[in-house]
Amino acid sequence: MQQYDVLVIGAGPAGSAAALACARRGLKVGLADRSAFPRDKVCGDALIPDSFQALEQLQLLDRVLTVAHRVSTVRIYAPNGRYTTLHGDCACLPRAVLDDLLRSAAMEAGAEFVSPLRALGPLDENGVVVGARFERVGSKATMDIRAGTTILATGAAALVLQQFGVCLRRAPSATAARLYVQVDERTFREHDHLCVAYAAGICPGYGWIFPGPDRIFNVGVGYVYGRHAPRERNVRSLLNHFLRTFPPAAGLMKSARTVGPLKGAPLRTAMQGARFSRPGVIVVGEAAGLTYSFSGEGIGKAMQSGILAAEVAVGTTGSPPEAAAETYAARLPRAFGERVRAYQRLQQLVAAPVLANALIWRANSGTYVQRQLEALLNETGRADELLSLSGVARALLT
Repeated sequence: MQQYDVLVIGAGPAGSAAALACARRGLKVGLADRSAFPRDKVCGDALIPDSFQALEQLQLLDRVLTVAHRVSTVRIYAPNGRYTTLHGDCACLPRAVLDDLLRSAAMEAGAEFVSPLRALGPLDENGVVVGARFERVGSKATMDIRAGTTILATGAAALVLQQFGVCLRRAPSATAARLYVQVDERTFREHDHLCVAYAAGICPGYGWIFPGPDRIFNVGVGYVYGRHAPRERNVRSLLNHFLRTFPPAAGLMKSARTVGPLKGAPLRTAMQGARFSRPGVIVVGEAAGLTYSFSGEGIGKAMQSGILAAEVAVGTTGSPPEAAAETYAARLPRAFGERVRAYQRLQQLVAAPVLANALIWRANSGTYVQRQLEALLNETGRADELLSLSGVARALLT
């Protein structure tokens, strides 16, 4: 039996951010994961401005930028092949590197990393979670870890959410696949920007081309489940189609050498699919649906939710378990709900090719739409302004 003030299950960006922030505030923290590190994670690897903000809060931005590839522009492509360019502070870093850096920082702050452990379920006392039972990966040995607060940072998989009684929907809300390829220097310079494409043939799915360190690109596709879906629903086939038919991707692949296997993964988006808390438990990151529907980006909001969870855990230390659960469940939607909903509505808009084409046309032919898209990316304005009635009117006129 081990005892901590806070037990964090899952050492991705959300979990490591929570563990780091809690440890720096003097709490005794256990950070558990089913994998030994470093380990790979299917993701687009893009760090957009909200990631920069979170890393700055964690005092890790400079450390990350020394190993990441930094970019300053984002191109968004419509199905008709036209694109608009947005400006903001962005970077790319493979999750195998980023996650290990965050986990190491949490350990430097005093968090104890225990792995590889698979969560079996909560330790429950009269309806309050007081820790978790684990099984050591590769054996049948079990161990119990007790904690005043347990933070679930377990990603899109539903099993742990079910075990802890916070799962509202077993199925994920989206799916994605990605591939790493390395190119020559000239090709790398030609594609040195973040590219998000609602390309013909995969729309309402989206594709991405993200440049990382060592001239390695992360290329991938994804789509949100719903009324609209691409004709090809197998994401591996969809990715192959994207790389063959989307001109920038096809141009990139002419000189590309594959440097890793094609991998797919589910996504939880739009703050849907799970309860945010119950007495003794807080849910953070993608487990809480904090991945953007429009682009699949979720690293920034994962870290920010981990920081928020730490603030709540510290602020309610010594209070009844219900206090942390209620405080977090109230603060999370206030902090992120408007922006997550704005990305969801934008994704629903561009699911119709004619509307996606119109959005990019107005971004290039006027000034208002361009400014609003950049404000959304950089989190410098009201997230829902562009898609409000007044925003639509201004989009048509200015």
